[in-house]
Amino acid sequence: MEIWWIIRTLPFLALLSPSSSFSSERQNDSEVPELLALRIKHFEEGQDAYLRCSNKTWNNTLHHIWKINNSGVHCLISEAANKPRHNNCTGGMTLRNTTKGELYLYIPHFGIKDEGTYKCEEVYRGGADVAIITVFARVPPVLSTRLEHDGGQRFAVCSAARGKPEATVSWEEEWWSPKVTERSTNNTDGTVTMESWLLLPDDITQGNLTCVASHASWTHKHSVVMEMTDGSFTLFITLSSIIVLSVVIVTAVSTYVCLKINETQ
Repeated sequence: MEIWWIIRTLPFLALLSPSSSFSSERQNDSEVPELLALRIKHFEEGQDAYLRCSNKTWNNTLHHIWKINNSGVHCLISEAANKPRHNNCTGGMTLRNTTKGELYLYIPHFGIKDEGTYKCEEVYRGGADVAIITVFARVPPVLSTRLEHDGGQRFAVCSAARGKPEATVSWEEEWWSPKVTERSTNNTDGTVTMESWLLLPDDITQGNLTCVASHASWTHKHSVVMEMTDGSFTLFITLSSIIVLSVVIVTAVSTYVCLKINETQ
């Protein structure tokens, strides 16, 4: 989905300097309007991305330039009549033509690293188009459930991990839980992990819980079922007891060793 706005018509003098090779092709630069458009685009992570400045064809264009800013990393791609192409961008970004001769910027395997601001300047006889396109990646999250123990209480956790933007998570059944909380974690790669923690009542040891999530990458909600059984509850209690007992034993042994060392000194 693309969101865009046409802002205003400006004098074109600011776009090209008086020494520009194109200035000789126009009698009066001040009469050439510049049309500025602001757009927002989203691409799924891993898919090829295509950005167009306008619907002008290369035959009608004098100069075409992309100025790209990816999180502070700048590069430039340009093409002009009777001049060689310039491209100091990495990652395979190039200018291409459609079968109708329309120019577009090609970005292979779009990812979070390609997010940023893409400014296009397209000059043609009688005018110019300038587009500033802010581009974001969409990363679908990984949906899962698990049983957690925190502060002597049991929690069913619905997790939508490493999504961009963040997903929305919830439980279809809340089992009259006195507490349902959401937790958000910003990951180092720019993604977000969203979790819903459902406090399980002490008298519930079996049953099914359905974790539901929605995300901008999906056309419908996704869900996963968490099965609560007596066996899983017993295993959970057993493991929790083993962990607590191990901590107690290690602490006791460490204290004993320290006391013996102090006695010998």
